[in-house]
Amino acid sequence: MLIFLYVKDELTYDRFHTNVDRIYRINSEIDWFGNKDLMGASNLVEAKEYADRIPEVEAFTRYKSTALVIKKGEEYVNQYGALFTDSGTFDIFDYEVLDGALDGALDDLNSIVISRSIAEKYFDRVNVVGEELTIKLEGKLEQFIIQAVFEDFPINSSLNPNIYFPLEKSNDFRNLKPERAWNNIGNTSILMLRAGSDPLEVEKKLREVRLQLNPEEDSWARGIMSYLEPLKSFHLNTEVQGSSGVSNASDPTYSYILGGIGLLILILACINFANLSVARSIPRAKEIGLRKVLGAQRKQIALQFLGEAFYVSVIAFVLGLILAELLLPTFGQLTGKDFSSRIWNDAYLIGICLGVVAFSGLMAGSYPAFFVSRFSVLKSLSGRVKMSGRQYLTKGLVLFQFAIAAILVIGTIGMNQQISFLLKTDLGYNDKDLVSMSIRGSEKQANIVTSELAKDPNITKVALGGDFSSATSMGYGEEEFFCVVSAIDTSFIDVLGLELLQGRNIKQTEDAYIRGQDTLTNIVVNQKFLEKIKFDGDPIGLYITSGGDEEEDAYRIVGVVNDFIYSSAKSGVSPISFIAGSAEKGSFNKVNVKHSAGYASEIEGKLTDAWRKVDPYTPLSFSFVEEQNRESYFDEKRWRSIITSATVIAIIISCLGLFGMAHLSSQQRQKEIGVRKVLGASVRELVFMLNLSFTKLVAISAIVAIPAAYYFLDDWLSNFAFRIDLGVLVFLIPTLITLFIAVLTVSIQSYRTANANPINSLRDE
Repeated sequence: MLIFLYVKDELTYDRFHTNVDRIYRINSEIDWFGNKDLMGASNLVEAKEYADRIPEVEAFTRYKSTALVIKKGEEYVNQYGALFTDSGTFDIFDYEVLDGALDGALDDLNSIVISRSIAEKYFDRVNVVGEELTIKLEGKLEQFIIQAVFEDFPINSSLNPNIYFPLEKSNDFRNLKPERAWNNIGNTSILMLRAGSDPLEVEKKLREVRLQLNPEEDSWARGIMSYLEPLKSFHLNTEVQGSSGVSNASDPTYSYILGGIGLLILILACINFANLSVARSIPRAKEIGLRKVLGAQRKQIALQFLGEAFYVSVIAFVLGLILAELLLPTFGQLTGKDFSSRIWNDAYLIGICLGVVAFSGLMAGSYPAFFVSRFSVLKSLSGRVKMSGRQYLTKGLVLFQFAIAAILVIGTIGMNQQISFLLKTDLGYNDKDLVSMSIRGSEKQANIVTSELAKDPNITKVALGGDFSSATSMGYGEEEFFCVVSAIDTSFIDVLGLELLQGRNIKQTEDAYIRGQDTLTNIVVNQKFLEKIKFDGDPIGLYITSGGDEEEDAYRIVGVVNDFIYSSAKSGVSPISFIAGSAEKGSFNKVNVKHSAGYASEIEGKLTDAWRKVDPYTPLSFSFVEEQNRESYFDEKRWRSIITSATVIAIIISCLGLFGMAHLSSQQRQKEIGVRKVLGASVRELVFMLNLSFTKLVAISAIVAIPAAYYFLDDWLSNFAFRIDLGVLVFLIPTLITLFIAVLTVSIQSYRTANANPINSLRDE
């Protein structure tokens, strides 16, 4: 139930909107020197142009996210989920209005529309239309009047807006230059097509309008391909990068893995139920024989056992429902979802579960019903019914169980090793005792912050830098590539502990522009940069173009640093170039602070004091870099926990089944064991004999599991730039663990049987 709840939540994202089948996002396909990037973003003008020129477009809206601060009492609070938008959003999506009206709500530049959570956060009520909020927006403190309050969107929504501002209020919109309007991709554009429209035909028209409005043949805008992505695919499409106002996509692989694990656990339980039902039918042989003597037909016997299976399945469903409700908060925490509603209120989920009840009852009961209904009357009444033959099906089911368990154990250990490997990967710089402080909006006051921090003897080094979020095209000879560009000061390389391999450091006073050659900028690059340009000699003094053949806007290499990973080891090393930044020009957005060991608990107060000198309204935003780097593997750690939990459950179920089969085998061989003991067999020899057949099955299951586990684990590891090698130990250790658990399970039952008094088993002969 819990797994189905998760998968259902993932697969039904955004389905609550009435017009979901007609809503599309305008995405951009950009060719970066042969590498195509898909972006969930567009420019600020195309949505309106398409709506004006393409009759199939019924409505449009645009989103541009923004950071802001809201005054609450005497405090100023960072607020997220704020968007500049058009009024068209209220025509496209379903909003439940709690107060006020949406028509004309954003007509005034200082009008806003807010969600229930914002109203309750700042006013403790929802009837707040006409009230004012003091908001620092794009560096300016202003009063905004609330025009409407809407209900929060459900948790499975790709859009989770909190505050809407008029798009015309955005500086980017007001300062938009017509000649560059189609080039600047950075906002989200949504179209709602008229009923019956063909999105593929509309896409062709998007291309026609783009070419028509960008007639110059060498225009960058002509090379961008706009296409439509349906709202229903937003959440599970990881191929498309960032989008304002839209939550990050979820990797569907994990939904498939979790759904597959849930189904496998159910199948394992059904297999065990079938095997144990057959085992239980042996002692009931006389009952079955008597029923047949009294006139019961084979079909009726089969239906009786099927009915029992359905009866057990229904009881399991009721118990499962209670347990699932109790475990829902823990499961939500494990999966990172907020499952606030009760499971039994979800009619769709209950309907699926009842279908699973019927399926599992039929699956678990069919084999026992078929097996038991074949008992002959004579053998049943004489007590001579046994599991005859080689029992290929039973053995095959045991083999299947432990193959699945082995795959999960290998996967769990492989994931653990990969995450441990990532955490130990050398990032190429020293993140210990390093704090990164955001100064967005106050870049020009950056020197004041650094001066204040430098007064503290426990703060050893301070440097200004960027956040590696901007990039540009560069080229050398025939090689062209995309390179991250970050503005830094002279102290940056030292603070991060980067190694200067060749040349010199950046000089802020000289390197921004070379005197007499105003279009040439000095840069320090990393080793990956040199690898991209395929240059083997001394790179100092090498000229780099800005992606074209012309010498305009060119760069000159003055230094080389070692490769380093600025985000996480998942993404690998990128080509990076450092340029000389300037606080006066607002080049920086980060202050990097190195403090003495053991000073972490006091550093926040020192940063706050320095920050208040330049911005008394915006709350301090900072992070411990070492901690931030570890948190970048949160998803992998979470899924490791989920799969580990599922693995434990699968192993327990498999062992229960194996224990039952060992019990049945021991019961059927009691007299044989009694004779062997009388003839001098030791308990150790008998345990070994009873274990042998099951140990062989588990060993075969491990051999079967290894190729499948290798395929799935290798596919998962392909998502990482740095990954472990799948050596022998990755498979040998899990195999030995699975084999040990199986042998221990069987040995418990085998020892009890082998240690029994032979008189009890032989006295009836």
